Amino acid sequence: MGIHRTVLRDPVHGDIFLDAEDLRILDTREVQRLRGIKQLGTAYLVYPGATHTRFSHSVGTLHMASLMVDALRSNGAEISKDDEEVIRASAILHDVTHIPFGHTFEDERKILPRHDKDGNRMDVLIKGGELGDAIKDKGILDEVLDAIAGKGLFGEILGGTICADLLDYVRRDLYFTGINGNFDDRIFRYFTVHDGRLILNMEKSGELRRDALSTVIDILRLRYVLTERVYYHHAKASSGSMIAKAVETAMKGREGLKAEDMYWMSDSDLISYLAGRKDTEKLADGVRYRRLYKRAYVVSGERHRENFVPYHQSPPSDPGAAMKNRESAEWVISSSLGIEHDDLIIYAPSMNMQMKEASIPVKIPGEKEPVPLSSVPGLPEIDSLMENYRRLWRFYVFASPDAIKKKGRDRIRKACERHFGVESEA
Repeated sequence: MGIHRTVLRDPVHGDIFLDAEDLRILDTREVQRLRGIKQLGTAYLVYPGATHTRFSHSVGTLHMASLMVDALRSNGAEISKDDEEVIRASAILHDVTHIPFGHTFEDERKILPRHDKDGNRMDVLIKGGELGDAIKDKGILDEVLDAIAGKGLFGEILGGTICADLLDYVRRDLYFTGINGNFDDRIFRYFTVHDGRLILNMEKSGELRRDALSTVIDILRLRYVLTERVYYHHAKASSGSMIAKAVETAMKGREGLKAEDMYWMSDSDLISYLAGRKDTEKLADGVRYRRLYKRAYVVSGERHRENFVPYHQSPPSDPGAAMKNRESAEWVISSSLGIEHDDLIIYAPSMNMQMKEASIPVKIPGEKEPVPLSSVPGLPEIDSLMENYRRLWRFYVFASPDAIKKKGRDRIRKACERHFGVESEA
């Protein structure tokens, strides 16, 4: 590591120390573009302060990874200077392949592959250009790619269950949304390595460390609060769906928008592009001026969930099936009502909503090997959080303000009920 360090003042973590090697990576075009991509997508339409970017999150993840490395060394793990160099570079770059509003496209509507599974984006934004030169000069390209892909100990430090990524975004998202809450830094004391895996040590002198348990529960609770109030807020779901629907429309045809076109776009670039097209202007301007589509049909809970699998999940034999099913339903329902097909948008999140953080391996009394936290008996707090998390699932049909004004929300709701065969809750 370099001798001279630069100090960056972060509103969440305070002073963050950067070495020359960190700065060379941070100052590449590929990383600097993250300044134009908001961490929480359209959440700023609900929480005006939520304008923090993937760049600031990347620097914060570097800081948390550095604290984890220090803690692991204190607890006896052997992490060399070369290892630390790979971890620091990977922490900065774990989100470098993100595009504007990426989670909406990748995880919710599945228009594009996940940012960390897209080989073309990896080639363009990591292996090529200024960033590729910087990493190749350091001789750590393969190690960084493995870590970003979640492989090995380095991958677990960066993006496993309770990891550097999560520890930064929980604090950062709470801070910028104005939601009260924080977790104790003592979490770092419990990280250790067992057979090459990152685990939490919850045992001391043959007894369960209650302080460790309460610290982890605090983190899981805060993760749940953010999911309930921010990540799955209905207005964020609506605005994200509007942009995703606009991108789906814009990508049709030979002359349409290409995934590669979005690699170098900022959030505002993409919205401006969509607003400049006749076929997506209404949706883009709706987001730009907060004329959001409203909830016309809502289904939640376990009872009817399987009815809506085809609108989110595609079989391997037909990767585009879910998108076709959504479009077909949108066309049929809108036609039956005599409104435009883009006046309705289906929002169908994953059926398998899980709190993966609860599966972190922990060492507890009476067990020779680490076990998932969620399998530890006698932890009603964990069980309750996991169950509440699963219950956050909602299937929505959003309708434009014009459609609601012309046809009325009740009429749109009834048309959806006839099509899906399930009564709406709202």
